[in-house]
Amino acid sequence: MEGRRVAFDAFVLNAVALEIEEKLIKTGARLSRIYQLNPTDMLLYFKGEQEVHTLFLSIHALRGRINFTNRHYSHPNTPPPFCMLVRKHLGNGFLVSLEQPPLERVLYLTFAVINENGKKAEKTLAAEIMGRHSNLILLDSPGEKKERVILGVLKPVPPSINRVRTLLTNHTYFPPPPQEKLHPYALDYEHFCQEMVRLQGQPTARALLENLQGLSPFLAEEIAARAKTPFISGEAAFPLWQKLQEIINFYTEKKWEPTLLYDKKPHPLDYTIIKPLQPTAGYCRSFSSISGLLDEFYEYKEKEEEKQSLSFFLTRHVEQALKKIRKKENTQLSELEMAGKADYYRHCGELILMNLKQIPEKSHEFYLQNIFLEQGEMIKIILDPRISPSLNAQRYFRKYRKARQGEKKISENLKQTRNEITYLESVLFSLQKAELPALREIRDELEETGYLPAPQKPSDPKKTFSFNPLKFVSSEGEEIFVGRNNRQNEYLVQRFAGKTELWFHVKDMPGAHVIVRSDFPHENTIKEAALLAAYFSRGAHSSNVTVDYTTVKNVRRLSGGKPGMVTYSNYKTLYVTPDKESLDALLTRYPSAKGKKPE
Repeated sequence: MEGRRVAFDAFVLNAVALEIEEKLIKTGARLSRIYQLNPTDMLLYFKGEQEVHTLFLSIHALRGRINFTNRHYSHPNTPPPFCMLVRKHLGNGFLVSLEQPPLERVLYLTFAVINENGKKAEKTLAAEIMGRHSNLILLDSPGEKKERVILGVLKPVPPSINRVRTLLTNHTYFPPPPQEKLHPYALDYEHFCQEMVRLQGQPTARALLENLQGLSPFLAEEIAARAKTPFISGEAAFPLWQKLQEIINFYTEKKWEPTLLYDKKPHPLDYTIIKPLQPTAGYCRSFSSISGLLDEFYEYKEKEEEKQSLSFFLTRHVEQALKKIRKKENTQLSELEMAGKADYYRHCGELILMNLKQIPEKSHEFYLQNIFLEQGEMIKIILDPRISPSLNAQRYFRKYRKARQGEKKISENLKQTRNEITYLESVLFSLQKAELPALREIRDELEETGYLPAPQKPSDPKKTFSFNPLKFVSSEGEEIFVGRNNRQNEYLVQRFAGKTELWFHVKDMPGAHVIVRSDFPHENTIKEAALLAAYFSRGAHSSNVTVDYTTVKNVRRLSGGKPGMVTYSNYKTLYVTPDKESLDALLTRYPSAKGKKPE
């Protein structure tokens, strides 16, 4: 079941349609506002007598759906053409009817409106939720021949893409062609048994999914589980037929039981419109509303998708920056090695001056005893025959001065380069365990420090930094705070912590800054804070990790350094091993209201 694409099937759509009918049609709610959020998603706001209902419609290939939502979405300043068209034809209209062809993932929403001529008319928004073929189509009132003309399409489909079914403005609308599957409503027991003979030996869930219309992967598995029939056989026909009828009766009688399935972590895994009997999830949770279920499920999925995408994007950029800066470090090391010949140049110049009378004019080279070495070995000095020995000495002194100046400058540059490497390694470490809010903060940090291009949109003046570190309670009841990224680390030390509170960090490796919120912490708290500093570092899986700690007043922001880069003095050191036994009790005491227990 894990890793399977979740299906917004005909059963779920039927339950959503029932909610739409109850909330909008029976209450006479008016369509007051219409927004298009992006190329696939729209919001329709319906104003009733007492409340406003927000209907979300998406034709996303993986997350296509219709449901009421309580989530907040930002609207684009300029509405796209399709949005303008829907506003023109449906604005201030009343939803008067819904139609869902049996076991199809298509819903026709018909509105009573006043047309351009001031006359009453009916226009329909067709929502086809069919995976990558999903679409929203605005249809005019039926003509004399009951044909519907397309007024607009969210995702136009020209003949070059689909010669069978063209979806373009001013073309006649034809419903999606029927699937090449058996329709459960039109299927009798005799025909069903014949199909079972044809499919004999195949896995039951897969055979039902591929041959019966309207079933999602979960419902196919549920029927197989209820019939206790993992594989198709002649003997299995009757129990399978019985359980199929049970599921179809849910659709007919609309006795829906929206259920969200979780894995063992627990993360939302799948959903269904009937209460499952098969024990395939970590646990199940019932919802009174299918829209409430869909809202929660897809919010989690969208955040997980954003998290994975953003984490990959940021990691790739940081790794590329690290590769570039390490190459720069190697170049600087080579330059420093060359600059290290400064003493050699000075010795050559001084030896020439000491032996001016012995060196013949126009010499290319000359061997002299190197008095600067204890062994007094002979040294070969290369000379320019075009100038005198005295000028050759001056030439070597110039090389010496240049090398000395270069060595100082290169050393300074090398120090900055290594600080930058340390910073990028700390960012890379933070990315490994970051949740979505922390990833967004890291993205902002990288934009501010120039590693990512600044966003083209002007920054929101109301946007503030959200300080949300991990918070633990020690065995002595004292609070311990752990930064999730460099921006939090900096805020933790520079603004949050008191000058006499203790600061912890692993030695010479990337890791979180840790603060004990107490001026006189207990010895056990100090050890537990050191354990957390080791656990939230690159040394998490090492033994005898070196952790330095000192008061906050001894921690200084590195001059000209990136966020979270500090130097410290007057510190003490602990050696800890962040093993499971030592950490379990501490990680359990995780009272932060926001975020989940760290993994």
